[in-house]
Amino acid sequence: MTEFYFIRHGQTDYNIRKDHDKVDHPPHIPLNETGRAQAISIEPIIYQLPIKTICCSPFTRAQETKNLITTRLNVDMIDIDDLGECNALIWRDMVSRTQSYHVLSFEEKVKNGLDAALSKEGPVLIVAHGGVHWALCSILNIVDHHWAVDNCIPVHFSLKEGEWRAKALK
Repeated sequence: MTEFYFIRHGQTDYNIRKDHDKVDHPPHIPLNETGRAQAISIEPIIYQLPIKTICCSPFTRAQETKNLITTRLNVDMIDIDDLGECNALIWRDMVSRTQSYHVLSFEEKVKNGLDAALSKEGPVLIVAHGGVHWALCSILNIVDHHWAVDNCIPVHFSLKEGEWRAKALK
């Protein structure tokens, strides 16, 4: 596979708190009104992409985002547990670039999720979380792209000349 797309879920009330390194966010928190509006606003962008399969975190906020951005798409949709978000300890170590056992384990989990996603018909769209995006950037050795991505910003990952690159589409 030489390309895939990624979207971090829409905003939740937990995102507003800005305490990702202190508080674990439960898996089943919904999007807030802003998050739903963000997802709806990027649906036309997603519709124009050559997506063949959507792979999604099983967490509620990712599922809601997927449902809002794919209203006009008729493609396979697969939930992948390994695309779930990390906890606060992992996030704190990850963003400080500490290669702790927890970070390496999370990155291995995300790599398994990525491998599962990329085994599907592509291009694939992955709908997941900020921690997953960070881990993908680390795993793929991405440079010249912010590893911390805002809510509902589509990112195109592509393999060129043996190197993975990432570019925000919005």
